[in-house]
Amino acid sequence: MKSQKDHSLSDERALVLLAQIGDRAALREIYDRHRDRVHRVVFYSLDEPLLVEDVLQTIFLKIYRALPHFRFEALLSTWIYRIALNECLNHNQRRRPDQVPLDAILGSGEEIDPAEAVDDQHARREVSRILQQAVLDLPPRLRSVVVLKYVEGLSYDEIARVLECAPGTVASRLSRALIQMEERLRPLRGLL
Repeated sequence: MKSQKDHSLSDERALVLLAQIGDRAALREIYDRHRDRVHRVVFYSLDEPLLVEDVLQTIFLKIYRALPHFRFEALLSTWIYRIALNECLNHNQRRRPDQVPLDAILGSGEEIDPAEAVDDQHARREVSRILQQAVLDLPPRLRSVVVLKYVEGLSYDEIARVLECAPGTVASRLSRALIQMEERLRPLRGLL
């Protein structure tokens, strides 16, 4: 009897095989399954949050163009994360902004409870903005580990496969990232 994981892997393989021969419904399904996860990675990896949607579109175009060459040597999600992170790194290297507009990192506000007091809403938005900026201020190699671990919830082994490095390297980068964030956020300890 096939386990749930085996069943989902065979479903994924069938989906990729259909997409590789140009099945539009399969391409759409791949997009639908991975869009939100890739969006989060892009949001936290770009130095320019206003360009998230443009870069997201570029990433999926690259995925669709490269899909015929996908050889099932990794999980599809690992392969997609790798493409997304590479595109973000390339984009950040091509364009170095002087500053990030404040309204670009405040978030949508949809996560705020309308019944919450105005002061509490403001404090929650401010904390969110400060944390997002602390992540965005990390060097790209450290930022990608933080995003994959804490935003996407991947294990050290999964992150290692995405980044093509050893799990020990993941642990080391994560440790350095957390130290840098803690140093940056220490003066704000009473607010957070």
